[in-house]
Amino acid sequence: MKLIIVDDEPKIRKGLFKLLEAQEGFQVTGVFEDVHSALKALYELEADVIITDIKMPEVSGLELIRQIRERNLNIRIIILSGYSNFSYAQKAIELGVTRYLLKPTDPRELLSVLRELEQELFPATHEKEERKDRPAEGENEVGNLLVLKAIQYIAVHYGGRITLTDMAGELHLSPNYLCELFKRHTGKNLMEYVTEYRMQKAKSYLNHVEYKVADVAEMVGYKEAKYFSSAFKKAYGITPLEYRNRRQSHLI
Repeated sequence: MKLIIVDDEPKIRKGLFKLLEAQEGFQVTGVFEDVHSALKALYELEADVIITDIKMPEVSGLELIRQIRERNLNIRIIILSGYSNFSYAQKAIELGVTRYLLKPTDPRELLSVLRELEQELFPATHEKEERKDRPAEGENEVGNLLVLKAIQYIAVHYGGRITLTDMAGELHLSPNYLCELFKRHTGKNLMEYVTEYRMQKAKSYLNHVEYKVADVAEMVGYKEAKYFSSAFKKAYGITPLEYRNRRQSHLI
């Protein structure tokens, strides 16, 4: 799958390029720091997916998307934005953006979205690869795919209510079988993994002082900040506020 990166921050461009080029089946065909360069290159470069920032100097990522849609280019677009402003997200949806992810973006979340797109764009390729597998490996491959879908579900819904029943229903499995399958392939308890994923996201959000602890709690799926703080301390031995203070003091 061919990818283009558009972001005005050098560190993010470099990080995304390194992450994506290391993935099997992904090829980064262009990396650009502004919208003008990206639009000009689109006449020559091939791309299945564009990963772009939304707020950039001179011309925004939304304008990039508008012009792509005006050309009727069938390109999937993922926005990575440091802005949770509803109007941005609303405009992005209107322009047919595939996914709107907030920075700091968890690499696992981005890769899950990209793998999902890859399966949508190249179903025949995946089917052909599956047919090459030996019959003895079939059950294991199906199990891995279902576990991957469970992980993708968590990556998409971690900010809201996640129940075992809902997740199992989405995958057309019984709750007990889903738990057994997840444990077999990952060695982890499914709902414990949900908590672990939320705590990892919380650590990323806590590095941004503009978010209050209560805001972070809500962003990772906890309605009550007190319960979130308790879960965070259980996971890391310190409260969210202590974690933030130590990070700012470069103690961790």
